Amino acid sequence: MKWAITGGSGQLARSLVNLLSEAAIPHFAWNHVELDVSDPISIPEILEFQPSVLVNCAAWTNVEEAEDSYEKALKVNQDGVRNVATAARELDIPLIHISTDYVFSGFSTKPWRIDDLTQPISKYGMSKLLGEQVLLEVWPEKSYIVRTAWLYGPYGRNFVKTILKKAIQTKDEIFVVDDQTGQPTSTFDLATRLFRISESRLPAGTYHGTNSGQATWWEFAREIVALSGNDVNRVIPVSSEKFPSKVNRPKFSVLDQSSWSKVGFEPMKDWRIALSEVFPRILDNVMKELARD
Repeated sequence: MKWAITGGSGQLARSLVNLLSEAAIPHFAWNHVELDVSDPISIPEILEFQPSVLVNCAAWTNVEEAEDSYEKALKVNQDGVRNVATAARELDIPLIHISTDYVFSGFSTKPWRIDDLTQPISKYGMSKLLGEQVLLEVWPEKSYIVRTAWLYGPYGRNFVKTILKKAIQTKDEIFVVDDQTGQPTSTFDLATRLFRISESRLPAGTYHGTNSGQATWWEFAREIVALSGNDVNRVIPVSSEKFPSKVNRPKFSVLDQSSWSKVGFEPMKDWRIALSEVFPRILDNVMKELARD
């Protein structure tokens, strides 16, 4: 087995690289400079590497900027997927593509099932949905669409590290929205699930890759601050109106986990357990980053 990963500088890709390295599995992860998936020249570059498994972590993820730069988002999230899928088809290999909860509207009170109506309410969400559709047109035979949400880990920028730095550096109150509900998801847990999907050769199709349970951003922040040993009462719940945004974000983006049992898998672990397991590693990286600043 030889793995290839696009979007190699992202937090999920770096966690996957860490996992593959520990398992002594040959792999290569291209960052955006090394491989621009939106450029058709990426196809022969992937073909030249001859991977056995291809994971597409490359994406336009700036939700705010996608509203004003939709064509640029489409270049990566739609055209880029077409190029990666074309390469996977020519190599006749499995392709794991990372998608998002933003393909759903968020107008629900029960977890979104895989076959529920996709109805994005943001341009970012629409660009990711179009990417899913392109993948199913080009290489449905061996492609896995894995929708995830609220990703965090030791690498890059994410909500956990932002809250942790505020808790450590100041004594100020930390205002966090309490009217959006989702599933905090560890990049290490998701990387492990992607590895299992590939190793087990599951049926091609769409899967929901999030930690179990649910929380609001405020509840998530309280758990982070509690693990850091700081006062959780500093975390103040507010409505989304306190943080005006040009983006319509899903109010309820909990993804249903029941389909895993159909392929003999258990749901991913509860988000609180996942957070506590990876927290020491995140804290270590945050302290190193603060020391450099």
